[in-house]
Amino acid sequence: MSERPWSRRTSVGTFSGHCAPLMAGWAAIFVTALMAAGPAAGQQRRTRVPLADKIITPGPAHQAFTGRVASLDTKRHVLNVNTVEGESFEIFPLKKNTKVATANGRAMTLTALQPGTDVLVYYEQKGDQRSVQNIVILAPKNEGKGKKSHPSS
Repeated sequence: MSERPWSRRTSVGTFSGHCAPLMAGWAAIFVTALMAAGPAAGQQRRTRVPLADKIITPGPAHQAFTGRVASLDTKRHVLNVNTVEGESFEIFPLKKNTKVATANGRAMTLTALQPGTDVLVYYEQKGDQRSVQNIVILAPKNEGKGKKSHPSS
């Protein structure tokens, strides 16, 4: 048998001499395409604006309401407060741990919330549920009564 300087038969798992440059070319094109698409895809993600239905709703909103006590139902733990103008009212559910204090910080009880008392109600609103955190008594209903103002001369 004669030995040939080169054999047409290749080993399993290797490319023949004429296929290697072609495969290297395709690999280079593929890598270039991936590199070019990478930054563009990243830029699109940064510039997107979230859709309204994908926005997560925030937690409870801290709010305040100023008005005059219309009524207090201690059995049902409900406080009814009119606006300062008296045009509308708000109803607040009370809990046992609801704190009541005067404007200067003196602790009071719920019984101090008599009709006509000016108050500032701090509460959290989550959906349609309210949770009163604390109530500040701005001016008791009898403050100012019995005091006579003296005209200045």
